[in-house]
Amino acid sequence: MSTAAVPARLRPARATAGGEPDRRRAPMLLVLAGCLAVAALSLLITSAPTYDPWAWIVWGREITQWDLVTTDGPSWKPLPVLFTTPFALAGDDGAPALWLVIGRAGGLLAFVMAYRLGARLAGPWAGLIAAVALVLSDEFVFNFARGNSEGLLVALVLWAVERHLDGRYEHAFLLGFAAALLRPEVWPFWGLYGLWLLYRSFSARQVALVFGCGALALVLWFLPEYLGSGDWLRAANRARDPNPDSAAFARFPSLEVFSRSEAILSLPICVGGVIAVAVAAARRNRLWLALAAMATILMVAVALMTEAGFAGNLRYVALPAALVCVLAGAGWVLVVRGAHRRWGAAAAAGVTALVIAGSVPFVADDLDKLRYDWQVVEYEANFYGPNLKAVIAKAGGEEGVKSCGRVFTGAFQVPSVAWRLHIHLSEAEIFPFGPGTALSMGATPLSVDPRYPEFTKTRHWIAGSTCERR
Repeated sequence: MSTAAVPARLRPARATAGGEPDRRRAPMLLVLAGCLAVAALSLLITSAPTYDPWAWIVWGREITQWDLVTTDGPSWKPLPVLFTTPFALAGDDGAPALWLVIGRAGGLLAFVMAYRLGARLAGPWAGLIAAVALVLSDEFVFNFARGNSEGLLVALVLWAVERHLDGRYEHAFLLGFAAALLRPEVWPFWGLYGLWLLYRSFSARQVALVFGCGALALVLWFLPEYLGSGDWLRAANRARDPNPDSAAFARFPSLEVFSRSEAILSLPICVGGVIAVAVAAARRNRLWLALAAMATILMVAVALMTEAGFAGNLRYVALPAALVCVLAGAGWVLVVRGAHRRWGAAAAAGVTALVIAGSVPFVADDLDKLRYDWQVVEYEANFYGPNLKAVIAKAGGEEGVKSCGRVFTGAFQVPSVAWRLHIHLSEAEIFPFGPGTALSMGATPLSVDPRYPEFTKTRHWIAGSTCERR
């Protein structure tokens, strides 16, 4: 039977620059299982979250106890708490570990999806460049390894793009829904996509899907905050109270965001992205231009939000950076293909060698930064994990610490201390005054406060108290 006689829907498709599906891809269930397995194994190396994830874990436990208090801590994010609420049943050590598995699996999935989308644009080498560029992008691994949600966000959005290109529009919308429960910058894209779904195929099913998810997103974002703090907009208000080093305090916050973002991607990746956009514009490739437009709009959105007083942290631009990584992979592959087409295989090999040689110094710098970031991850894991548990045990355990009065600690240690002591975030205070116990890092003002003399310590923590201790 000739190929022409086979129905088109049964023919194996190949990855092309036009974004056609490649049915040789690994099944997503297998990919997800692999990411979860590797993430679980990573706990054998280092296993403690950082500030925001600790708060989500605390809130999950409070929901199971019908005692949610969100007056303190980071901004509310619905998606993590949908995980940490059932995870709370796993106990004091199990819940943080389970969330870390999800957060790290999200980051690993982001690498896979960057590869798959890059390969879809311009073949396997483009996918490999995209994935490696994302691995080396500044602080991406650093953030998801500590349980932050940026890896999960990137994975969900890239997966949604793939599902859209596969013609599975409802799947793409639902993945967008999950992403919209992580970052507000995603809301306009997701909302417009929902309206496009209704325009494309108006039916009772589509209306229920789009408006049902829209209503549910509003409920999940705002109702818990109101129940936990009495303020519908507590998350937005908290986000507009950034740390002192935030770009929001610069003379021109929006420009500061762009200036700081230069460090996220190396020069070769930025150049590859520019090449891809230039070629896409010349060829009127709507897919590539759409990815470039999405990255640009997301960057502008973060900059404008910073101008309005929001934090503008570098991790907020992880998603546009990931889209640039995908485009960069395609851009450099096009350069090599162009050299091959015009001058032959020897020229293509020469161009490839030049690009690799020119990239080596940048890759070396990125690897050095990656090694440093991993050292910080390991330090924080020890600090928030065994050392915190040890100092609480040496201080008389949970009840011993709480029996003296109030609990005081550093601003960034509040969620982890609250989790280990089974108290609300608001009950771990950062302004010491009156009787109580202070749990602090060494070499901080609280650790040498004469009102709370030291009575025990571990490698990273010092416990001081107004109460007499034996």
